[in-house]
Amino acid sequence: MIANLGVATSVARSFFQRSKDATVGFAARVAINAKLRGIGEMTELSIDTKTKRIRLKLELIGEHTPIEIDVTRYRLRSNDEEGARLTIEAVVASRPWLDAALQEFVVGETFPIPAKAASLLKLLA
Repeated sequence: MIANLGVATSVARSFFQRSKDATVGFAARVAINAKLRGIGEMTELSIDTKTKRIRLKLELIGEHTPIEIDVTRYRLRSNDEEGARLTIEAVVASRPWLDAALQEFVVGETFPIPAKAASLLKLLA
């Protein structure tokens, strides 16, 4: 009986985790596509808050095949003085030029999260 309760709890937790990830992913995709207007579009986005991983696919003007970006580790912090901040700890891209740029300018850097998005991004923690 107790074992069944543990399995049910685990299944419920997993369901709510996936549901949260899908909700955050949808909202992030809409916001990012608004920024990419005229440049291209994000066609896929998956977020796994348990493993701190984000995968996305971009179809950009002038690129013959989609660009894939895999954030393999991120950290999200929030405090009253600085607000919400996102640090990309590890990332890989499907294009060598983009991978090099991400390693140089993104990995290890901390980026402020706009106040409008901060409440939604708390779900990524």
